[in-house]
Amino acid sequence: MAENFNIDYKKNNHELDITFTGQLTINTIKKVTESVKSQITDQSVVNITVKDVDNIDLTFIQLLHSIKHSGKKKGFAVNLSMTLPEDLESLIVNAGFGNLLKQNN
Repeated sequence: MAENFNIDYKKNNHELDITFTGQLTINTIKKVTESVKSQITDQSVVNITVKDVDNIDLTFIQLLHSIKHSGKKKGFAVNLSMTLPEDLESLIVNAGFGNLLKQNN
């Protein structure tokens, strides 16, 4: 069965770029979380891009929040850039997570 999400990783020295696309929902969160945990090791900067999203829910938002929290706790910077369709952006803002739509630590 083909995955309905994609995660692209690019490493350069101690900087990791992660790009998430597709269905970012509870149905895929276990695989996404396991994949991300295996990649975020010995990084000084993690750049996260969320784009070309078909669907997103609060489980994925919690994952992003967790990555940002881990960065603060473990001493690596986390930069986040999200480009969402207007309806999904409204969902995130109305759920109280509008601050995640702004890039920065």
